[in-house]
Amino acid sequence: MKLGVRMVDGVFLERPNRYLAQVEIEGRQVSAHVPDPGRLPGLMIPKRRVRLIHNPGAKRKTDYTLALVRHGRIWVSVYPVFANRLVKDALDRHALPGLSGYSAVSPEVKVGKSRFDFQLTFADGPMMVEVKSVSLVEDRVGKFPDAPTERGLRHVEELMELKRKGTRTAVVFVSQRSDTRTITSNDAIDPEFGKRLREAKQAGVELYGFNCKVTASTVSLDCPVEVVV
Repeated sequence: MKLGVRMVDGVFLERPNRYLAQVEIEGRQVSAHVPDPGRLPGLMIPKRRVRLIHNPGAKRKTDYTLALVRHGRIWVSVYPVFANRLVKDALDRHALPGLSGYSAVSPEVKVGKSRFDFQLTFADGPMMVEVKSVSLVEDRVGKFPDAPTERGLRHVEELMELKRKGTRTAVVFVSQRSDTRTITSNDAIDPEFGKRLREAKQAGVELYGFNCKVTASTVSLDCPVEVVV
């Protein structure tokens, strides 16, 4: 998947708030939207190389969106919505390992109090799938979340309840970087989410994990990785 029509290089300077970064582009300082409101530890470090999508518009507060951060020898995507797009593309092609035999894919389906990313239609009923983007990796272990997530906790609880009522459910974790070998819950940041995720697995909620191949202009799903809870 291509990141944007026009990509520009920059240097990260600072992050005044969760949704805004100050970046130097060709000697001038500009503001850029940060699409991931998480803490992004280990990534948002001054003088790091970054790549941005240049997409000016009358209704936009900034002309740039931060897409990639250089981390050592690899690029890391900090655009959570890309995870959903990658999973959607794989599902449309019936190419997501672990999930097969469905006849239709429906995005953004509301069930109960939540809107889940995808509903897969099987002969014996629907399956609800929620996608989570993983940005924090330590010693090749992806950890979700990197900040407390009430929304993520609610999703896991509702998927677990749906499973108990007979509906097949799954969480797909996508680490948008290539150095991830396993994915786990980040109990140090959000112990309640980790507790619920373990309960969900025991209740039969399916857990899938993937890392990505990230270049200076593309992001693509790469290898399945184990979700260890």
